[in-house]
Amino acid sequence: MPKDETQEKEPRERILEAAATLFSTKGYAAVGVREIAELANVNVAMISYYFSGKAGILKEIVLRYFDSIKAIYDKVLAENYPPETKLRKIVDELVELMKNKTIFCKVAITEMPFDLPEFADFKAEVARRHVEYIKLGLKVFEIFPENQKFSSIITPAALSLIFSHFLFYPIIPKVWQIEIDDEYYDLYSKTISTLLLDGLNGVMKQFINNKIEDGK
Repeated sequence: MPKDETQEKEPRERILEAAATLFSTKGYAAVGVREIAELANVNVAMISYYFSGKAGILKEIVLRYFDSIKAIYDKVLAENYPPETKLRKIVDELVELMKNKTIFCKVAITEMPFDLPEFADFKAEVARRHVEYIKLGLKVFEIFPENQKFSSIITPAALSLIFSHFLFYPIIPKVWQIEIDDEYYDLYSKTISTLLLDGLNGVMKQFINNKIEDGK
């Protein structure tokens, strides 16, 4: 009989995949450690060994997500592309990431319960990473290099636009009667890039016309 590919993976990776699957369908709060262990086919003690509990698993998922995002920005920014090309390439890379790691990315985006005590310090770390990506985003857009108010609005809005499809993709084929394939994702990347570019050009005009000073 052929080997089960899941069982060929290391226990640590099986735990992460099982947890991501459960978190994405049931929500972090509704998932128990035993349920994760059962789906991953590991002993409950392994979860404590590798992650010190359920919160540690979520932290690992979120940090991997941010590491992937940073790697994409670093890769594109290292090339000598004009701003428009940089933005389009970043969108392409982000869409590819979400397409290949949909469950992990969905959990990272939607399941960060910072009101829980065990996430107090982690919240600060994630906030610092958000600031880092805002700065990286500004390098790509080359519009508001110093204005923090505009950057705090534009960058999260841009990421939300890019990732919105992947939060609703299970119902999209049913509502619009379409097939989600490589051709669709190519069109998706191009369309989102155009929306962002046209929107950023409009905001740049607003910025210039209002002569907004940095931080005010």
